[in-house]
Amino acid sequence: MSPEVKYYNPGADASWVVKKFEFIRYDSPNVLTDKFVPREDVAIVFHFRNRPQMIAPVKLNLPAFFVAPVIPTANSISLTGQNDTMIAICKPTVLSRALGIRLTAGAYSWVSLPEKLFSPVWEAMRKEDEPEMRMELFSGFINGLCPTGYVPDETDRSYDLMILKGIGTQLPDIINELGVSERTLQRRFRDRLGASPKMLIRIMRINYLWGITSSGGKIDYHDLVFLGNYFDQNHLIKDFKSITGETPDTFFRRNLCVARIFSGK
Repeated sequence: MSPEVKYYNPGADASWVVKKFEFIRYDSPNVLTDKFVPREDVAIVFHFRNRPQMIAPVKLNLPAFFVAPVIPTANSISLTGQNDTMIAICKPTVLSRALGIRLTAGAYSWVSLPEKLFSPVWEAMRKEDEPEMRMELFSGFINGLCPTGYVPDETDRSYDLMILKGIGTQLPDIINELGVSERTLQRRFRDRLGASPKMLIRIMRINYLWGITSSGGKIDYHDLVFLGNYFDQNHLIKDFKSITGETPDTFFRRNLCVARIFSGK
């Protein structure tokens, strides 16, 4: 049995920070395990019933609510019993600035959220069953953090340019277009993104290839090297295995249905 999953675009009132909402429900005694593959954005995750268990890099139950930040390697997660999860996939540099938090992942690969601030909205959303009501509650909450509206800054603009050009453009060229030094860009991203510019581009390339490659199909390494803007096949395999824990051949030949759900695909 696969989880039931629904995706929603945010309303205009929340689109300044939210890119997409994902709702996952799973009710079964069977244990379902797969990977969360790193993304170039971040997510606020709310668990309203059973809390999934992280299997790796550490083994423990996930918190009731937290931020899933940009991380360098995939996590393994398992579901069992009654699960009811809401995920708000967000723009990382905007979210970190709006909440006043650092997005550097700790030992557990998540970022804790202030209990007093988030407990009331978590409780209110837990009492609702419909995604639309939960999105409305969350949007009202997040907008309350920026009552005068959000104005992007240089870090936001740097991130946006990297998302726009990071697949087909080398990092030095992006830095040159930004008109800043690599050290300045590193400093901007350290707290607001929790990942280096180089790591961000590596993650973007993996997700791009995943988006254009169907599961179970023939793997053409020449095409993947070209489309992902890698130097050669060894560069592709090394990067892919470092981030996903699997070679492209192994990853794309298996059933990725659950991994897609866990990874917000």
